[in-house]
Amino acid sequence: MNEILHIDLSYKRGNFALKMNLSIPEGITGVFGPSGSGKSTLLKLISGIETPDEGVIELNGKELFNKNKKQNVPLRKRQIGLVFQEGRLFPHMNVRKNLLYGYSEKSRFNFDEVVDLLEICDLLEKRPDDCSGGEKQRIAIGRMLLHSPELLLLDEPFSALDQRLRHNIIPFLLKITKKFGLPVLVVSHDLSDLLMLSDQLVLVDGGQIKGVGSYFDLIMNGENPCCLRHEPVVNSIQVEIKSIVQQNGILSFIYNSGWPDNLLTTENIQGIETDARLFFNLFPEDVSLSLSRLEGISAQNQLEGKLLQMKPDSRNMICRVDVGFQLLVRITARSAEKLNLEEGRKVYCLFKTSAIKNLFVVPS
Repeated sequence: MNEILHIDLSYKRGNFALKMNLSIPEGITGVFGPSGSGKSTLLKLISGIETPDEGVIELNGKELFNKNKKQNVPLRKRQIGLVFQEGRLFPHMNVRKNLLYGYSEKSRFNFDEVVDLLEICDLLEKRPDDCSGGEKQRIAIGRMLLHSPELLLLDEPFSALDQRLRHNIIPFLLKITKKFGLPVLVVSHDLSDLLMLSDQLVLVDGGQIKGVGSYFDLIMNGENPCCLRHEPVVNSIQVEIKSIVQQNGILSFIYNSGWPDNLLTTENIQGIETDARLFFNLFPEDVSLSLSRLEGISAQNQLEGKLLQMKPDSRNMICRVDVGFQLLVRITARSAEKLNLEEGRKVYCLFKTSAIKNLFVVPS
Protein backbone atom coordinates (compact mmCIF):
# COMPACT_ATOMS: atom_id res chain seq x y z
CA MET A 1 0.00 0.00 0.00
CA ASN A 2 1.11 3.55 -0.70
CA GLU A 3 2.57 5.53 2.18
CA ILE A 4 0.35 8.51 3.02
CA LEU A 5 1.82 9.83 6.25
CA HIS A 6 5.31 9.61 7.69
CA ILE A 7 6.34 10.89 11.09
CA ASP A 8 9.66 10.80 12.93
CA LEU A 9 9.40 13.05 15.96
CA SER A 10 10.00 13.61 19.65
CA TYR A 11 8.00 15.66 22.12
CA LYS A 12 8.26 16.24 25.85
CA ARG A 13 5.97 18.04 28.27
CA GLY A 14 6.55 17.72 32.00
CA ASN A 15 7.15 14.07 32.88
CA PHE A 16 5.67 12.77 29.63
CA ALA A 17 7.94 12.04 26.66
CA LEU A 18 6.86 10.83 23.22
CA LYS A 19 9.21 9.50 20.55
CA MET A 20 7.78 7.87 17.43
CA ASN A 21 8.83 6.84 13.94
CA LEU A 22 5.85 5.69 11.89
CA SER A 23 4.54 5.36 8.34
CA ILE A 24 0.79 5.18 7.67
CA PRO A 25 -0.60 3.60 4.45
CA GLU A 26 -3.92 4.04 2.69
CA GLY A 27 -7.09 2.80 4.36
CA ILE A 28 -7.99 2.90 8.05
CA THR A 29 -5.29 2.61 10.70
CA GLY A 30 -6.22 2.07 14.34
CA VAL A 31 -4.12 3.46 17.19
CA PHE A 32 -4.53 1.44 20.38
CA GLY A 33 -3.04 1.72 23.85
CA PRO A 34 -3.85 2.44 27.49
CA SER A 35 -4.94 5.83 28.79
CA GLY A 36 -2.05 8.29 28.98
CA SER A 37 0.05 6.36 26.44
CA GLY A 38 0.24 9.25 23.93
CA LYS A 39 -2.48 8.33 21.43
CA SER A 40 -4.34 11.67 21.49
CA THR A 41 -1.07 13.60 21.74
CA LEU A 42 0.04 11.91 18.52
CA LEU A 43 -3.07 13.21 16.71
CA LYS A 44 -2.51 16.72 18.07
CA LEU A 45 1.07 16.69 16.81
CA ILE A 46 0.03 15.48 13.34
CA SER A 47 -2.78 18.03 13.06
CA GLY A 48 -0.66 20.97 14.27
CA ILE A 49 -2.41 21.64 17.59
CA GLU A 50 0.85 20.73 19.33
CA THR A 51 4.39 21.18 17.99
CA PRO A 52 7.11 18.51 18.21
CA ASP A 53 10.45 19.37 19.80
CA GLU A 54 12.32 17.58 17.02
CA GLY A 55 11.60 15.68 13.84
CA VAL A 56 9.64 15.56 10.61
CA ILE A 57 5.98 15.15 9.60
CA GLU A 58 5.18 14.43 5.93
CA LEU A 59 1.75 14.04 4.33
CA ASN A 60 1.56 12.81 0.72
CA GLY A 61 5.21 13.76 0.22
CA LYS A 62 4.76 17.33 1.54
CA GLU A 63 6.60 18.37 4.68
CA LEU A 64 4.23 19.79 7.27
CA PHE A 65 6.91 20.04 9.93
CA ASN A 66 10.68 19.91 9.79
CA LYS A 67 12.59 21.16 12.80
CA ASN A 68 15.95 21.37 11.01
CA LYS A 69 14.44 23.44 8.18
CA LYS A 70 12.40 25.53 10.65
CA GLN A 71 9.26 24.58 8.76
CA ASN A 72 5.90 24.34 10.52
CA VAL A 73 2.75 24.52 8.37
CA PRO A 74 -0.11 26.09 10.40
CA LEU A 75 -3.00 23.88 11.46
CA ARG A 76 -5.51 25.56 9.11
CA LYS A 77 -3.31 24.88 6.07
CA ARG A 78 -2.44 21.24 6.74
CA GLN A 79 -5.56 19.78 5.06
CA ILE A 80 -6.06 17.42 7.98
CA GLY A 81 -9.48 16.87 9.54
CA LEU A 82 -9.51 16.19 13.28
CA VAL A 83 -12.75 15.03 14.91
CA PHE A 84 -12.86 14.92 18.71
CA GLN A 85 -15.00 12.51 20.71
CA GLU A 86 -17.57 15.18 21.59
CA GLY A 87 -17.86 16.47 18.01
CA ARG A 88 -17.58 20.17 19.02
CA LEU A 89 -20.51 21.39 16.97
CA PHE A 90 -21.87 24.94 17.26
CA PRO A 91 -25.07 24.62 19.34
CA HIS A 92 -26.58 27.93 18.08
CA MET A 93 -26.35 26.83 14.42
CA ASN A 94 -28.50 24.24 12.68
CA VAL A 95 -26.86 21.20 11.14
CA ARG A 96 -26.69 22.73 7.65
CA LYS A 97 -24.80 25.78 8.94
CA ASN A 98 -22.49 23.58 11.01
CA LEU A 99 -21.64 21.56 7.92
CA LEU A 100 -21.05 24.66 5.80
CA TYR A 101 -18.92 26.46 8.39
CA GLY A 102 -15.64 27.18 6.62
CA TYR A 103 -16.82 25.34 3.49
CA SER A 104 -15.41 26.39 0.14
CA GLU A 105 -16.88 25.59 -3.27
CA LYS A 106 -13.38 24.44 -4.18
CA SER A 107 -13.84 21.48 -1.84
CA ARG A 108 -13.21 18.16 -3.57
CA PHE A 109 -16.20 16.74 -1.68
CA ASN A 110 -19.66 17.80 -2.80
CA PHE A 111 -22.10 18.91 -0.07
CA ASP A 112 -25.01 16.76 -1.28
CA GLU A 113 -22.73 13.79 -1.77
CA VAL A 114 -21.44 13.97 1.82
CA VAL A 115 -24.95 14.49 3.23
CA ASP A 116 -26.24 11.46 1.31
CA LEU A 117 -23.27 9.29 2.28
CA LEU A 118 -23.66 10.02 5.99
CA GLU A 119 -27.48 9.88 5.82
CA ILE A 120 -28.00 13.23 7.55
CA CYS A 121 -30.35 14.87 5.03
CA ASP A 122 -33.27 14.78 7.49
CA LEU A 123 -31.16 16.53 10.14
CA LEU A 124 -30.15 19.64 8.19
CA GLU A 125 -32.64 22.02 9.84
CA LYS A 126 -32.21 20.62 13.36
CA ARG A 127 -29.96 22.01 16.08
CA PRO A 128 -27.18 19.71 17.39
CA ASP A 129 -28.92 19.42 20.79
CA ASP A 130 -31.87 17.79 19.00
CA CYS A 131 -29.62 15.08 17.51
CA SER A 132 -28.46 11.79 19.01
CA GLY A 133 -24.83 11.08 19.87
CA GLY A 134 -24.35 9.02 16.74
CA GLU A 135 -25.92 11.72 14.56
CA LYS A 136 -23.64 14.37 16.08
CA GLN A 137 -20.60 12.25 15.25
CA ARG A 138 -21.73 11.89 11.64
CA ILE A 139 -22.31 15.64 11.40
CA ALA A 140 -18.84 16.36 12.81
CA ILE A 141 -17.27 13.93 10.33
CA GLY A 142 -19.27 15.51 7.50
CA ARG A 143 -18.07 19.00 8.42
CA MET A 144 -14.46 17.81 8.32
CA LEU A 145 -14.97 16.08 4.96
CA LEU A 146 -16.27 19.32 3.45
CA HIS A 147 -12.97 20.97 4.38
CA SER A 148 -11.26 18.68 1.79
CA PRO A 149 -8.82 16.92 4.10
CA GLU A 150 -6.09 14.66 2.76
CA LEU A 151 -6.18 12.79 6.06
CA LEU A 152 -8.95 12.27 8.64
CA LEU A 153 -8.05 11.90 12.34
CA LEU A 154 -10.64 10.56 14.79
CA ASP A 155 -9.96 10.86 18.52
CA GLU A 156 -12.00 8.31 20.53
CA PRO A 157 -15.04 8.57 18.23
CA PHE A 158 -16.93 5.81 20.09
CA SER A 159 -16.30 6.66 23.73
CA ALA A 160 -19.56 8.58 24.26
CA LEU A 161 -21.70 6.14 22.27
CA ASP A 162 -23.48 2.97 23.33
CA GLN A 163 -22.93 -0.22 21.37
CA ARG A 164 -25.91 0.31 19.06
CA LEU A 165 -24.69 3.79 18.05
CA ARG A 166 -21.14 2.52 17.60
CA HIS A 167 -22.46 -0.03 15.15
CA ASN A 168 -24.18 2.81 13.29
CA ILE A 169 -20.95 4.83 12.94
CA ILE A 170 -18.61 2.04 11.80
CA PRO A 171 -20.27 1.47 8.38
CA PHE A 172 -20.09 5.20 7.57
CA LEU A 173 -16.35 5.29 8.24
CA LEU A 174 -15.87 2.29 5.98
CA LYS A 175 -17.96 3.95 3.25
CA ILE A 176 -15.84 7.13 3.48
CA THR A 177 -12.61 5.30 2.75
CA LYS A 178 -14.21 3.20 0.01
CA LYS A 179 -15.94 6.08 -1.79
CA PHE A 180 -13.38 8.86 -1.37
CA GLY A 181 -10.14 6.90 -0.87
CA LEU A 182 -9.53 9.03 2.21
CA PRO A 183 -6.99 7.64 4.72
CA VAL A 184 -8.22 7.61 8.31
CA LEU A 185 -6.32 7.39 11.60
CA VAL A 186 -8.57 6.31 14.51
CA VAL A 187 -7.60 6.44 18.18
CA SER A 188 -9.55 4.23 20.59
CA HIS A 189 -9.07 2.30 23.81
CA ASP A 190 -11.72 -0.19 22.65
CA LEU A 191 -9.89 -2.90 20.73
CA SER A 192 -12.94 -4.66 19.27
CA ASP A 193 -14.17 -1.41 17.69
CA LEU A 194 -10.77 -0.80 16.11
CA LEU A 195 -10.60 -4.33 14.76
CA MET A 196 -13.98 -3.90 13.07
CA LEU A 197 -12.56 -0.89 11.23
CA SER A 198 -8.84 -1.10 10.78
CA ASP A 199 -6.60 -2.44 8.06
CA GLN A 200 -3.68 -2.23 10.48
CA LEU A 201 -3.01 -1.43 14.13
CA VAL A 202 -0.44 0.84 15.76
CA LEU A 203 0.18 -0.13 19.39
CA VAL A 204 1.26 2.73 21.64
CA ASP A 205 2.46 2.66 25.25
CA GLY A 206 4.53 5.11 27.28
CA GLY A 207 4.87 7.50 24.35
CA GLN A 208 6.46 4.84 22.14
CA ILE A 209 5.29 2.55 19.35
CA LYS A 210 5.28 -1.06 20.53
CA GLY A 211 4.00 -2.70 17.37
CA VAL A 212 2.63 -2.05 13.88
CA GLY A 213 0.78 -4.49 11.63
CA SER A 214 -2.34 -6.56 11.27
CA TYR A 215 -3.90 -7.85 14.48
CA PHE A 216 -3.23 -11.44 13.45
CA ASP A 217 0.45 -10.73 12.81
CA LEU A 218 0.82 -8.90 16.13
CA ILE A 219 -0.74 -11.82 18.00
CA MET A 220 0.99 -14.65 16.14
CA ASN A 221 4.48 -13.29 15.41
CA GLY A 222 6.89 -12.75 18.29
CA GLU A 223 5.99 -11.65 21.81
CA ASN A 224 2.64 -9.97 22.37
CA PRO A 225 3.24 -6.25 23.03
CA CYS A 226 2.45 -5.36 26.63
CA CYS A 227 -0.62 -3.28 25.68
CA LEU A 228 -2.23 -6.42 24.17
CA ARG A 229 -1.39 -8.80 27.02
CA HIS A 230 -4.25 -7.62 29.20
CA GLU A 231 -6.76 -7.68 26.35
CA PRO A 232 -8.71 -10.84 25.54
CA VAL A 233 -7.88 -12.20 22.11
CA VAL A 234 -10.90 -11.74 19.85
CA ASN A 235 -11.84 -12.31 16.21
CA SER A 236 -13.56 -9.24 14.79
CA ILE A 237 -15.03 -10.44 11.51
CA GLN A 238 -16.80 -8.85 8.59
CA VAL A 239 -18.08 -10.86 5.64
CA GLU A 240 -20.17 -10.05 2.60
CA ILE A 241 -23.18 -12.27 1.99
CA LYS A 242 -22.95 -13.83 -1.47
CA SER A 243 -26.14 -15.88 -1.23
CA ILE A 244 -28.70 -17.05 1.32
CA VAL A 245 -29.56 -20.70 1.91
CA GLN A 246 -32.57 -21.92 3.89
CA GLN A 247 -32.42 -25.40 5.38
CA ASN A 248 -35.02 -26.76 7.81
CA GLY A 249 -36.20 -23.26 8.60
CA ILE A 250 -32.66 -22.03 9.38
CA LEU A 251 -30.99 -19.27 7.36
CA SER A 252 -27.35 -19.75 6.45
CA PHE A 253 -25.06 -17.64 4.26
CA ILE A 254 -22.44 -18.31 1.64
CA TYR A 255 -19.91 -15.55 2.31
CA ASN A 256 -17.03 -16.43 -0.01
CA SER A 257 -17.41 -17.84 -3.52
CA GLY A 258 -14.04 -19.57 -3.08
CA TRP A 259 -15.52 -21.65 -0.24
CA PRO A 260 -19.02 -22.53 -1.54
CA ASP A 261 -19.51 -25.37 0.97
CA ASN A 262 -18.91 -23.10 3.96
CA LEU A 263 -22.27 -21.97 5.30
CA LEU A 264 -22.26 -19.40 8.09
CA THR A 265 -25.25 -19.77 10.40
CA THR A 266 -26.18 -17.03 12.86
CA GLU A 267 -29.10 -16.32 15.12
CA ASN A 268 -32.14 -15.09 13.20
CA ILE A 269 -31.63 -11.76 11.44
CA GLN A 270 -34.62 -9.89 10.07
CA GLY A 271 -34.66 -8.52 6.51
CA ILE A 272 -31.17 -9.60 5.53
CA GLU A 273 -30.31 -9.51 1.82
CA THR A 274 -27.57 -10.60 -0.54
CA ASP A 275 -24.54 -8.23 -0.66
CA ALA A 276 -25.17 -7.04 2.91
CA ARG A 277 -22.18 -7.18 5.25
CA LEU A 278 -22.18 -9.07 8.53
CA PHE A 279 -20.03 -7.85 11.42
CA PHE A 280 -19.48 -9.96 14.52
CA ASN A 281 -17.04 -11.04 17.22
CA LEU A 282 -16.00 -14.60 17.95
CA PHE A 283 -13.67 -15.59 20.78
CA PRO A 284 -10.91 -18.14 19.96
CA GLU A 285 -11.84 -20.39 22.90
CA ASP A 286 -15.41 -20.70 21.55
CA VAL A 287 -14.14 -22.46 18.41
CA SER A 288 -13.16 -26.14 18.19
CA LEU A 289 -11.11 -27.87 15.52
CA SER A 290 -11.86 -31.12 13.75
CA LEU A 291 -10.25 -33.01 10.88
CA SER A 292 -13.66 -33.65 9.26
CA ARG A 293 -17.25 -32.45 9.39
CA LEU A 294 -19.14 -34.09 12.24
CA GLU A 295 -22.68 -35.43 12.52
CA GLY A 296 -24.93 -35.28 15.54
CA ILE A 297 -23.46 -32.26 17.29
CA SER A 298 -25.04 -28.97 18.33
CA ALA A 299 -22.52 -26.69 16.61
CA GLN A 300 -24.26 -25.50 13.43
CA ASN A 301 -21.15 -23.85 12.01
CA GLN A 302 -18.56 -26.22 10.58
CA LEU A 303 -16.30 -24.21 8.29
CA GLU A 304 -13.63 -25.89 6.21
CA GLY A 305 -10.29 -24.12 6.33
CA LYS A 306 -6.54 -24.29 6.02
CA LEU A 307 -4.32 -24.13 9.09
CA LEU A 308 -1.91 -21.28 8.38
CA GLN A 309 0.03 -20.89 11.60
CA MET A 310 0.41 -22.28 15.13
CA LYS A 311 1.77 -20.60 18.24
CA PRO A 312 2.23 -22.06 21.75
CA ASP A 313 0.35 -20.09 24.40
CA SER A 314 1.13 -21.40 27.90
CA ARG A 315 -0.58 -24.82 27.95
CA ASN A 316 -2.61 -23.97 24.88
CA MET A 317 -2.04 -23.55 21.17
CA ILE A 318 -3.32 -20.59 19.15
CA CYS A 319 -4.09 -21.59 15.58
CA ARG A 320 -4.57 -19.20 12.68
CA VAL A 321 -7.01 -20.66 10.15
CA ASP A 322 -8.22 -19.39 6.77
CA VAL A 323 -11.90 -20.30 6.30
CA GLY A 324 -12.55 -17.62 3.68
CA PHE A 325 -11.80 -15.11 6.42
CA GLN A 326 -9.03 -15.51 8.96
CA LEU A 327 -9.85 -16.90 12.36
CA LEU A 328 -7.85 -17.38 15.57
CA VAL A 329 -8.65 -20.59 17.44
CA ARG A 330 -7.38 -21.53 20.90
CA ILE A 331 -7.18 -25.23 21.79
CA THR A 332 -5.11 -27.14 24.34
CA ALA A 333 -1.63 -28.24 23.37
CA ARG A 334 -2.73 -31.80 24.11
CA SER A 335 -5.59 -31.51 21.60
CA ALA A 336 -3.23 -30.14 18.96
CA GLU A 337 -0.92 -33.10 19.50
CA LYS A 338 -3.80 -35.60 19.44
CA LEU A 339 -5.06 -34.18 16.12
CA ASN A 340 -1.51 -34.24 14.75
CA LEU A 341 -1.96 -30.67 13.58
CA GLU A 342 0.58 -29.05 11.31
CA GLU A 343 0.61 -25.90 9.22
CA GLY A 344 -0.99 -26.33 5.80
CA ARG A 345 -3.38 -29.06 6.94
CA LYS A 346 -7.12 -28.98 6.17
CA VAL A 347 -9.21 -28.49 9.31
CA TYR A 348 -12.79 -27.61 10.23
CA CYS A 349 -13.69 -24.78 12.61
CA LEU A 350 -16.74 -25.64 14.71
CA PHE A 351 -18.75 -23.14 16.75
CA LYS A 352 -22.31 -22.56 17.91
CA THR A 353 -24.48 -19.68 16.73
CA SER A 354 -24.61 -18.53 20.38
CA ALA A 355 -20.84 -17.99 20.26
CA ILE A 356 -21.32 -15.18 17.72
CA LYS A 357 -21.27 -11.89 19.65
CA ASN A 358 -22.06 -8.26 18.80
CA LEU A 359 -23.64 -9.22 15.49
CA PHE A 360 -24.90 -6.44 13.27
CA VAL A 361 -25.74 -6.09 9.59
CA VAL A 362 -24.96 -3.31 7.14
CA PRO A 363 -27.19 -3.29 4.02
CA SER A 364 -25.51 -3.08 0.62
